[in-house]
Amino acid sequence: MDSVTHIVLGAAIGEALLGKKIGRKAALIGALAKTIPDFDLFYTGLNDPRMYVCCHRGHTHSLIWEFLYAIPLAYLFYRLFKKQVAWRQWFILFIVCLWGHSLLDTCTVYGTRLLLPLTNYAFSWDNLSIVDLLFTAPMLMMVIAGLLYKNDSKPRRILIRTSLVYCFCYLGFTMVNKAVANHIVKKSLEQQHIQYTSYFTAPTILNNILWYGMASTDSTLSVGEFTLMKKDKPMHWLTFPRNTALLDAHPDTSDVKLLKWFSRGYSICQQDGDTLNVYCVKFGRTNMTQDDLEKTFIFHYKLYFDKGKWQMGMEEPTDKNANMKEGFKDLMTRIQGKAH
Repeated sequence: MDSVTHIVLGAAIGEALLGKKIGRKAALIGALAKTIPDFDLFYTGLNDPRMYVCCHRGHTHSLIWEFLYAIPLAYLFYRLFKKQVAWRQWFILFIVCLWGHSLLDTCTVYGTRLLLPLTNYAFSWDNLSIVDLLFTAPMLMMVIAGLLYKNDSKPRRILIRTSLVYCFCYLGFTMVNKAVANHIVKKSLEQQHIQYTSYFTAPTILNNILWYGMASTDSTLSVGEFTLMKKDKPMHWLTFPRNTALLDAHPDTSDVKLLKWFSRGYSICQQDGDTLNVYCVKFGRTNMTQDDLEKTFIFHYKLYFDKGKWQMGMEEPTDKNANMKEGFKDLMTRIQGKAH
């Protein structure tokens, strides 16, 4: 989930739990606590694809490790505030924020390893976009408005609590949409006689109305999109050869294993000279009018030999796909069901 959402929810949790005792400092500490799991970015960075895939949403997001490091954090703030707030209350604040961070992250398609070190399995419910304006914006406005009121004032308590209620209601709304999306995709696959061994659905960026579906076999991957505003409109599917033999035969076995795990079986391979491009397509498409892989998918990984060893790189979106104004306009058109 994006950092703004975590900060807003953390501030609301902090204010709800400790606002009466320490005022606006509770919101600030809650916002900090809710973002701590993403401190793994300090050692994974954003520029090393291998490190990012291996470590992001790993140990710092594990419910087990979070329980353990919540203990010293609670004690630290217990001492900093000179025992003004009981250690138990600090611990509750940190565990709610930390676990809340990881559980919210599981709603997106990236995958979160909740149970490290017991298992490396990446949990992913695929019911929420990593950035959803209708999820974050109302909570942001309510939390800001609430914190403008004096401590212990009734409007402040109402706005903060309402923001948390809205969070749970919206998540419930996304789970209903997820069930509807699964039904639409499965029905469409059967009606159009598209072969698949597994499929999944997820919302597109910024919203929970426009969804995409992916259906995979060992040799093909089909991608379709639909809007819940026009559920009866037939889905338009594009099918791509997966070319998994290219990945299986690649000599860089460690990175191959990593990409297979990360893609969850939803990948497309393409040979480009000495470079193998691997599209982990679970993140969806940015262009539904193109069938060229580089123009239609958000980004891809590439395996190439350089400086005496195999390297893993990541290709960013093209200028066209990165054009925010054009992309937003296209998204609104697709949400309304006016394209494909």
